[in-house]
Amino acid sequence: MNAVYQTSLSFTSQNLGGEKFSRIDKIKNICLGVVTVVGLVLGWGAVLGGHQLLGIYSSDPEVLSFGMRRLRIICGTYFLCGLMDCMVGSLRGMGYSVIPMFVSLTGACAFRVFWIFTIFAVNRTLEVLYLSYPVSWIITAASHMVTYYENISRKKIRLSYWALDPFGIFLCLDLLKEIENDWYVLVSS
Repeated sequence: MNAVYQTSLSFTSQNLGGEKFSRIDKIKNICLGVVTVVGLVLGWGAVLGGHQLLGIYSSDPEVLSFGMRRLRIICGTYFLCGLMDCMVGSLRGMGYSVIPMFVSLTGACAFRVFWIFTIFAVNRTLEVLYLSYPVSWIITAASHMVTYYENISRKKIRLSYWALDPFGIFLCLDLLKEIENDWYVLVSS
């Protein structure tokens, strides 16, 4: 999953820097598709082979039963975590890092604490505790998607250096190069 996140981040930023803005949505969609297929195949593969995998750690039937309960909920839905990560990669590749950080902290951390003190407090079962993971992945991925589409629509309106250069550093460097080139022409003539 992390490899697809890194791919999304790298290719998005490369195409943004190369001003190939039309490719950014395509990259996001391909990464979301790849992470969904890989997550479902590996996740459900782990669920289907769960008894053999868990047998490495213990042969106790009760341990295997608890392990399978966790595998079904966490591994069966792990592709949702990949969707969340790919959206973060696309946002970071577009030059936004603070917004995805706060969305992820709120969705993946704060929401789970909220879940434990509310939903889990009412129904104290292992399944309810484990369900906090896929639910938080769905909420966080949806929030990242809203943030992505809000920012990509803004980017299409103003295709400028601002995405890569919010503080004007590269713009200043470009101006210094122009001044240097003008100085060189002036001195050499």
